[in-house]
Amino acid sequence: MLVVAYDNRSNVEIADPILEEIEDAMVRTLLHQEIGVECEVSFSFVSADEIRTLNKDYRGKDAVTDVLSFPMHEDFINHRQTIIKNNPYLPLLLGDIVICTQQAESQAKAYGNSLTRELCYLSVHSVLHLLGYDHMADDEKAAMRQIEKEMMGDD
Repeated sequence: MLVVAYDNRSNVEIADPILEEIEDAMVRTLLHQEIGVECEVSFSFVSADEIRTLNKDYRGKDAVTDVLSFPMHEDFINHRQTIIKNNPYLPLLLGDIVICTQQAESQAKAYGNSLTRELCYLSVHSVLHLLGYDHMADDEKAAMRQIEKEMMGDD
C-alpha cells in the first residue's frame, strides 16, 4: 500500500521499529482516506538549519518548523479519481515529507510524548497535506485535527 524512501540527514538515529510505526500511521491515514492504490512518499529527517533554509526558500518564513510537506498533486483529495486514472505508473508518488528531528524532540518533550509518537503525529499531519488538506481556515483546521486525532487513537 505504501512505499517510503527514507533519507536521514539529521544527527538523530531513527531505529527501524520507529520507522515501522511511522509507516503504520501513514498507512492508516491512507486507508482512512480510501486511497485504493499503492502510493510512494519521499521522507527526510533533517536538522534545524536545513528545515529553516527550506522553510525560508519555499514558504518565505525564516524560522525552524517541525514538518514541511511538498505535495506532488494539487488538491489530491478532491481530484483523486482523475489523478489515479491519469497516472500510468504505480506506486503513485504523493510527494515529499521533511521532518526536523530536533524540533520533533523538543515538541515531544513539551507535550509529554515519546519521540516516536511525535514523529507519527507529524507524519499523519504531513500525509494529510500531501492529500490536499490544509489548516488555514478554521473549518479546514477542525476537519484536519479530527482526522489526526482518529489516526493517533486520541478520539
